[in-house]
Order: sequence, then structure tokens, then C-alpha cells
Amino acid sequence: MSEARTVFIVMRKDLQKGCHATTAVIWKFRDDERVKAYTDDLESMHKVTLETKNEASLLKMAENLKQKDIPFYMWVEQPENIPTCLATIPVMRSDLGDALKNSADYLLGQARNGVNRLLFDQFSQSLKKATFLRTRNKAVDPFLLGKSIDQSSGLGGLAIDLGGIDIASILREDSENGLLRRERSPAPLGPLKDTQRYLMYKAIHRKDPEGVWRGFDGILKNNEWRKVTEYDIIRVIQTLNMQYAFERKPETLRRLRAVRDACKKNKLKFTTIWALNELIRLHIAEGQHEEALSIKNDIDSGTYGPNVAVNVHTYAALFSDPAAESLPDLIKLTDLFDEMLGRSIAPNAEVEKSLIKAAKKVDEFRLLDALLESTKDGNFTDDHGNLFARYTAARGQAYLALHAIRPALAELHKLLSFRIPSDKRQIPHALLANPESTNIAIPLELAGTRDAYFVYLRSLYESIIRICIIRRQIKRASELLDELRKNCYLPPTQTAYGWFVRFHAKRKNIKELVDIQDMMLRDGVPLNEHIYTKFITSCMFTPKTRLLGHIAKSVSLEDPAGGIHKETCAQIGGTRKANLSAKFDTGVNTHIDSTASEEKSTPRKSGLPVIPKNILLTEKVAEHVYYPSQCIRFFEDMLLEYNAKPSDIRDVNYKPNVSITNAVMRAYLMLESPVLALREFHRYCIHQRTQNPSSVTPDVQTHKRTLLKVFAMADEAASILGDRLEQQRIETNMVEWGLRPLSSNH
Repeated sequence: MSEARTVFIVMRKDLQKGCHATTAVIWKFRDDERVKAYTDDLESMHKVTLETKNEASLLKMAENLKQKDIPFYMWVEQPENIPTCLATIPVMRSDLGDALKNSADYLLGQARNGVNRLLFDQFSQSLKKATFLRTRNKAVDPFLLGKSIDQSSGLGGLAIDLGGIDIASILREDSENGLLRRERSPAPLGPLKDTQRYLMYKAIHRKDPEGVWRGFDGILKNNEWRKVTEYDIIRVIQTLNMQYAFERKPETLRRLRAVRDACKKNKLKFTTIWALNELIRLHIAEGQHEEALSIKNDIDSGTYGPNVAVNVHTYAALFSDPAAESLPDLIKLTDLFDEMLGRSIAPNAEVEKSLIKAAKKVDEFRLLDALLESTKDGNFTDDHGNLFARYTAARGQAYLALHAIRPALAELHKLLSFRIPSDKRQIPHALLANPESTNIAIPLELAGTRDAYFVYLRSLYESIIRICIIRRQIKRASELLDELRKNCYLPPTQTAYGWFVRFHAKRKNIKELVDIQDMMLRDGVPLNEHIYTKFITSCMFTPKTRLLGHIAKSVSLEDPAGGIHKETCAQIGGTRKANLSAKFDTGVNTHIDSTASEEKSTPRKSGLPVIPKNILLTEKVAEHVYYPSQCIRFFEDMLLEYNAKPSDIRDVNYKPNVSITNAVMRAYLMLESPVLALREFHRYCIHQRTQNPSSVTPDVQTHKRTLLKVFAMADEAASILGDRLEQQRIETNMVEWGLRPLSSNH
């Protein structure tokens, strides 16, 4: 198949605007033979839209195209006179070479020496065939379907055909073919009550894997194997396979091996495709891929008889590998996918989800995008339970891997429109409140409950919120958080709140931090030490020059007649960092006292910022930079959270870290409470000695600058109190910890 000519359109990412470059390039070069050939076939025109970082990279691409003598049109927005986009005439992709090397699409296509571009080109035809096979059970006119496929431009702007597939003959096949139907052995007669087999079946119907294992183990111990049928063993293996898929516990694999060994010992042979599929799934879970493929090959060779044939569930079992996270693994999966389609077996949701997850892990973005496009019309009904929720959440997470928020939101809305399960059994709170991750290992017996549905919903919400915060779309993220709290009765996780805390702490948005604390307390979400550290330190840290300049300008706008001269504001908000930064004596930039010329409001050798008294602007800026009272409030709330007494500095419920100690001591000194500042210093030293009785505290190496500030503030507090003995103890302590004494700096 010859390569199709394509119009390449490159747009600036920093503008996010469309343009008229495509129309302009076709009209300007309308007499070019390549343009004539392109416009002669209106139904097969190809366009690829790329994005580039900014104006400089766009102009660089234009220069590259000129050097390769490829005509293009640069659209310049008027009256601003800003280049926004360029479009080439219809050319072959091979003609471009590396002319568009700065575009995101090109970078994705050239990763790993072009392997993923090759993989996508080979696999895109299979995706089109899979889309067709999914429609075979619907009432579709073969002629119209064939025409729509022939006219399709394919995925990713590539021309794709069905490789000579006879559409009419496939449509005439029986839609109830055994290859598409899940075959099961007939259920045996019901077991007698009060036997281990009866108890095992009760657990199977409850989806209680622990009860299933107890029943099976009881059968072995009571020598009741003669009552066991192949159907019983299939149900046991299926239940344990499902448990491992949800929980990934090594103990479950051990139990599965025990069941398999018992079958070998008692010479029980599997004769149905259902049993063999579950055995394949077990081998895949153990990482024994060759054994799993051997079973499939034996089925194909007729080892198990003519009535046992590979079906879609066989391939779903082969696709269930949780460790498929490398390019060779993904290539193996795509080969299996091609093989399945070659048998005219339509993929199900489990196969599609496995492919999507594997492509996401390997960062094959073009293939992932094509997979999402080809599977967007999945058919689910309320009868599928939380399978729909799991599948939709996986698709939403995949879209977020492509940084595509709108499609992810579309998947979220699908999930919201789905009927909530009626099973109200609750997942243990210890799992739902897991602070380490937004992903929860849901017990199998609770996989179809309302709680499980809301876990998937919350996970997708929080992943979208995270991307919004990364893109600094904090308003949108806040709106999604409000939606989450409204639509999901499970509270947001501690991790999700932590993203908001980091964002607002970096910008010293103290009011927003107080609101987040209130929300977490109302939702019953525990605040850990990391979050409290952000709360406390954000009140007292000195911001960077850019943020400080923004605060200075805001203050000057609030009080234009307050004696603030423009030169001072310009100095504080200027771009030259060296001219702005005055230093603590501990060597840390404050960016505050650049205009200081008279007496300072803070003494020397402390860890406090130096703030001039005689400049009104600096005093007003300081009010917007330091919040000592709020810092102490956060600190007291944290002690209350840990059930620690502020006055008991040896209380083991709270173990202070150096960052919190630094901020709290600074706040107490600003509030003219040197006694309390020394109290926190002693609290820190006592706990450090307790944790490291025979060695120097680790903070000496990892947080040396901060630790020096802590000692400097302790020395200053002792000096204010006139306690020379305490100053000597501080000097001695510094020597013991391998720090240079403060007296040597005088």
C-alpha cells in the first residue's frame, strides 16, 4: 500500500488557538501538482495536527522546512502580528525527515528508535478489524458498513484497510458461534447439606474466597475427594483467580497451587474449555507464560477433543498478566490480539482493558490513543455491575496519561450516569482510609458493592484533580473536589488533599489552607505530619523574589497614599535577585530588607528575617508574608491531633521534625515569647537524642542550614532572657553534633 500524502499542521501549545493556515496553504499553492492530487480525492484527505512549544520553536520548524524546500504557509495573527500556526502542502511523511523534530507528535513517534511508531502502524489495521468485529452481532447492512470502513481515514491520520477481509462472509457467520460463547460444564447435582462441599458452595455464591478455601481444605482433610467433580474444582480455581486479580496476595497463589497439586495427586483431568481457561489464568499469574501458551496450543491441536475450542475468554486469560510493563511484553500482547482477530473472535472488555493498561505502562502514547479511540463504544448494561466502573476508570486513567482532561471527564460522566449497585455492604474503613495511595485492594466478596463503585469513582475524580493542579488550574480542581464531595459519599483521600496543600502552601495562601484543614476535619480525613509541616512552614517561610514582588505590588495598590515610594516597590519586585536579597546571618536570603538603612526590628544572629522599622512598605509586606499567630494555631492543632501535651516536651506521641521546629521557634520569637521558643528547641533536642542515642542526629547532614538557624534562634532567645548558662549549653550541644559554634562566627 503506497504512502498517502498528508497535510501537517503545527500549532503553538502556548496559545491553544486554531487558525486558517490549512485553507491558506491549499489556496496559495493550488497549482502545485501535489495539491492537485490531494484535492482530487476529497474523501481520502489526510491531516495530522501537531503542537509545538512556543513561537521560537515554530519559527525553527519554518526554517527547517525552507531548507528542505517544502512549501508551507505561516499564519500570522493580526493586528497582533503573532505567528500562531503553519501548515505544509500535502507531502509524504518520509519527505519531512526531521524538519518537525520539535513537535510533540514527532517526539512520541521517534521514542525508542522508532519502535513504537512501527508498532502503531502495524497494529492500527488490527484495531480497525476489531472495531468491525464488535459490530458483527448488530443489525448492520454489510454494504453500508463496508463503505464506511473503506472511506474511513483510519486512526492517527493513516489510511487503513481490512487486509482483504470478506465483510459479507463474516457477517453471514452465526453470531452464536461457539468461539464467541462462553462454554461451561453443566452444574452437578446439589451437594448434601452440612458437608464441606455444601459449605464450599455457599461461599462460592457469596464470593467469599476465604470460605471457599476452608471448604476445599475441609474436603481434603476429611477424605471427601471422591465426591468432588471437575465442576467443583473449576469454581474453586475461578474464585481464587478472581481474588488474586483484585487483591494480588501471594497467599492466594499458594492456595491455587495447592488446588492444582491436589488435582494432579488425585488424577483429575480437565476436559472443558472453561477449566482450561482458568488454568491458563493461574499460569499467567505465576509468570509461567510458556506453560499457558502450551495449553492453548494443545487446545488448537485437538488434544482435549473436537468440542474444546479456544474462545475469547482464553485470550482474556492470556492478557491477564499484571507484570506486562515492558515493550517486549506489549508486543507479545499485540501479537496475541492479531491472532485472536484472525480467528474472527471479537475482543471483550477484559482484553481491551489489559491492552490499554499495558500501553499506558510502557508509555506507547500513539498506540494508547488509538486503543482508546477504537474502544470508545463499549457496550455495557446495568447487569455488568462494577465491571463497567473498573473499565471506565481504567479508560479515564489512560486518557490522563495522554494529558487529555476532556475525554477523561467524559469517562467520568459515563460513570456518574451508571446505576449505583444496591449492595450496601461496606469495605473495611482501614482500606478506604489508606493514606499511602488512592488505589485500594478491594476484597473480592465486596467487589460488587456500592463502596467499590464509589472507590472507582473517587479514584478517577482524584486523578483528574491531580492533572488540573499540575497545570495550575486550581479553580477547576477545586470545583471537581466539590463535585467529588457531593457525588461520592466516600470522602476524598488524604493524598488528594495533600495536592491542594502543596499548591497553596507554595503561594502562601493561608486562608485556603485553613479552609482545607476545616474540610479535612469535617470529612474525617486524618492530617498527617507531612500536611501539618506544610501548614506550619507556609506561615513562616520567606517567599521567592517573584512572589514577594507580587505581594509588594498588591500592598501598594491597597494603600497608594500610604507613603510608599515607587523606587522601593520596584526594588522589591524587580528581576535582579542579587540586588534584592539581604541575608540572615545564617546565610539564608530574605528578600525583605533590600531598602534597609537604619535600625532593624530583629536582632543579629537569629534565624528571623531582618525587617526594617522605618519603611512603611516593608512593614506592610511583612504582614502578608509572615503569619506567626496562625503558625502557632496550626501547631497547637497538630499537637491536639497527636494527643500530645504542649507543656510536656518529652511526650512520645509527637516527635518534632526540624522544619516544624524552625517555623514554630521563629513564630514565637516574632510574638516575643522567647521562653516558648526555647521550649520547642529543647523538645526537638530531647527527641533527637532519644531516637539517635549513640550517634550524631541525621539532620546534621540532611538539614544542616535549617539546623543552624534553629540553634541561632535558641541562642537569641537565651540572650533575650539573659541566660548565659543556657547559651553555653547550646554551644556545647552544637559541638557534640559536629556543628560550628556560634561564638566562632562573631
